[in-house]
Formats: sequence, C-alpha cells, structure tokens
Amino acid sequence: MLEQITVWALVLIFVGSAYLNLTGPEFVKAEFAHWNYPPWLRLAVGIMELAAAAGLLFATSRSLGALLALAILAGVVFSLGKTQEWLRMQFPLLMGALCIGLIL
Repeated sequence: MLEQITVWALVLIFVGSAYLNLTGPEFVKAEFAHWNYPPWLRLAVGIMELAAAAGLLFATSRSLGALLALAILAGVVFSLGKTQEWLRMQFPLLMGALCIGLIL
C-alpha cells in the first residue's frame, strides 16, 4: 500500500512538472534562462518527465522509471547547486530518496 502511494505521488509530481515544462509559462522559461540552459532543454526535460512517470506506473518498468526520475532529479540538484539555491534542493532530494526506495 505504501509503495502504491509513493508511486502515485511521484507520477503526479512528474506529470505536473512535465506539463509546466512542455507548456512553458514565463516563470519556467525564466528559470531555465537563469540556469543558462537552452530553451529546447525545457522540452526535452518535459518529455523525460513523462517517460519517467509512465515507467513508474507499471511494476515491470518501475525500476527503469525510477532510474530515469533519478537522472532528472540529479540534473535539478546540479542546477540548483550551480546557482547556490540550497534550500530549494530539499524537495528534489526527497523525491530522489523515494525513487531509490522503489528501486531497492
């Protein structure tokens, strides 16, 4: 039961984040610009977030989905570290811990 709650929470978070990255409201575009990333990277991240969410949904692909999610989250933590936004790392690190729990 706890695993299912974790999976659905991660899926909803990644789908919501993918929606923001793919639709590109100004605050998301500004964040990618702040990190000095090209505009197309936002779309690539959004597609990867959807793929991670899809992978997490099914038991047969859950580990792969969690690994892809970890790669995405590592990119987020790296980006936040690059701009010294330490307090914003808490949520991605928690999500990463949940992904590791799904893999183990």
